[in-house]
Amino acid sequence: MKKLLSLLASCAILTSAHAQYKLQETWEANPKLHQIPKEFITESAVFVLDSRHLHYKNEGDKTFVYRTMHRIIKVLDNKGIESFNKIEVPIGRNEIEVIQARTILANGTVKEVSKDKIKRSKNEEGQESYIFAMEGVEKNAEVELLYREKRNFSVFGAEQLQFSIPTLKAEFTLIIPEGVRFETKGYNGFPTANDSIIDGKHFYYATASNIPALDEEQYSNREAFLMNIEYRMSYLDKENPDVRLFTWNDLAKRLYNNYYEISDKDKKIVEKYLRSIGVADTDSEEQKIRKIEDEMKTNIMMSEDIDDESYLKFDKIIDKKLTTESGFTALFLACLQVAGIEHEYGLTSNRFTSPLDDKFENWNSLDISIVYYPKLKKWGSVNGIFYRMPIIPTAVTGNKGIFLKMTTLGGMTSAIASVRKIPFMPVEMSNNNIYADVHFDANMIPQLDIKVTFDGHSANGIRESFVYIPKDKEKELVQSTVNVALKPEDIKSYKVENAAFSNYNDNKPLNVIAKVESPQLMEKAGAKYLFKLGDVIGRQVEMYQEKKRKLPIDIVFPHTLYRTITVNIPDGYKVSNPEAIKIMVDHKSASGVQTMAFISDYKIEGKKIFITIKEFYGQVNYPASDIEVFKKIINAAADFNKVVLVLEKV
Repeated sequence: MKKLLSLLASCAILTSAHAQYKLQETWEANPKLHQIPKEFITESAVFVLDSRHLHYKNEGDKTFVYRTMHRIIKVLDNKGIESFNKIEVPIGRNEIEVIQARTILANGTVKEVSKDKIKRSKNEEGQESYIFAMEGVEKNAEVELLYREKRNFSVFGAEQLQFSIPTLKAEFTLIIPEGVRFETKGYNGFPTANDSIIDGKHFYYATASNIPALDEEQYSNREAFLMNIEYRMSYLDKENPDVRLFTWNDLAKRLYNNYYEISDKDKKIVEKYLRSIGVADTDSEEQKIRKIEDEMKTNIMMSEDIDDESYLKFDKIIDKKLTTESGFTALFLACLQVAGIEHEYGLTSNRFTSPLDDKFENWNSLDISIVYYPKLKKWGSVNGIFYRMPIIPTAVTGNKGIFLKMTTLGGMTSAIASVRKIPFMPVEMSNNNIYADVHFDANMIPQLDIKVTFDGHSANGIRESFVYIPKDKEKELVQSTVNVALKPEDIKSYKVENAAFSNYNDNKPLNVIAKVESPQLMEKAGAKYLFKLGDVIGRQVEMYQEKKRKLPIDIVFPHTLYRTITVNIPDGYKVSNPEAIKIMVDHKSASGVQTMAFISDYKIEGKKIFITIKEFYGQVNYPASDIEVFKKIINAAADFNKVVLVLEKV
């Protein structure tokens, strides 16, 4: 390291494409305070420096990664003080060799945290961390943290370099031993690292200045838009300098070898298992898939705490009903293969955190198994126990995936990679509807017959709750679902229909049906009664954004919310303000197609008033330029919450 530092010191400029850079694994002995640019002086805190330095070192017959994090944070107000007067360094599985922290006060005084105060403990989530308080943090002070951790060798990696506070300078350094070449790629404005050879080592460096804060915004996918850089090992120059390593095709071959080369013994075990769960040769492909999926996901548990490799064997998995995620995937795919079900297995990433870039092969981001059934033209989740074909996690929809395409050459079968886009579900498949019939007893207390339904992605989450909740807690869940009962006792009767996950197969809606007494929906004002019609649909989100919108709009999945409410007008009364019900806000594409809307209307027939509400979002993504009309539609639903029908005597 000293030799490399000496070399770098003698190279003021590495190449014309490189910024001047001094490799630093220690902090300055006499730190100086930094000035903050005018555009950032209203922030609570600013990263003066955020440096990530990764050094791959050969030690004997092993290679380790030494990762140094060096941060300097300027604290500008009380919120900044609260954010940085305590530091947490997560440990994970890595060995942390060095931790240094200090505060440079506004007058230049330095207060270093002593080693005895840097203690290992567990954070609020129970994760092992070093947690310690910073001394003397005040306005215009600077907090400095430097730590180095030792990691096991990794072929792939990534560093995030943008946060909810701005950064004056972010830098990424990667040093690789001789004979190995890496590739890097920057995202969301962070540059791809330039490569130089210094003392036979590859030296990758990238930097960015004045990175703005990127705050969370309502209905956005912030994490996917943060600046970051990814890196991967690509070539071994001494062995095959022109052969690119760890390609998508390499991944496909490895997955094929792991999951599709089944021994005769395992095939017999799987055949016996299929018979035991009722899979017959005469079944259709869809029937076979339903039986396999429901049986395995209902009865076989997964745990990543299993160290015993025997739990990866099919007979042990079937007998003990327990395995790892990899073991579950292997058995599931073997069942499909042995049952003769045409399918395409693939891996994808979580689009909310790391949308798949098929042009840069980073295997680490691929952590979600997915399967496509070409004959049925349906998708399935392999080991997502809460899902049944065709419902898959929203995190993979709209993303790309790497799928196995089987090939046979000279009697040998293997697989190559095929990149495919995983579609969003159509808007008509995901609905959250309310059907309510309201009448009033002799004391004008509202009595509701209400049915709330969920299907498609709209049922995700609520379906799990009803499947797993203890029976004695179910009524409370019903109360929170129907939204018109102040307390569980207000629910006079109820039933829940189609809760089982298998109802996803036919997209049968989860139905919550209840009879509810709702005195809170009515107020008396002299001779008039005020019925809070808007509360029947439950409290709606309000959206306010004073700052200019930065991020595109993301609503997770296309969906519709349809509500019909019938109000039985009491004898001797009329509704004097029915026009208050009518709200109409929509947005059309350039071609005139309605892409989102909130529309509420009514009609009166005799002593009944029929209210219809349709709110829908036909797309997942809308540009930031649509924010004003989007806010109007979101707020139109909140405005409906304020609708009060005036009942007065005829």
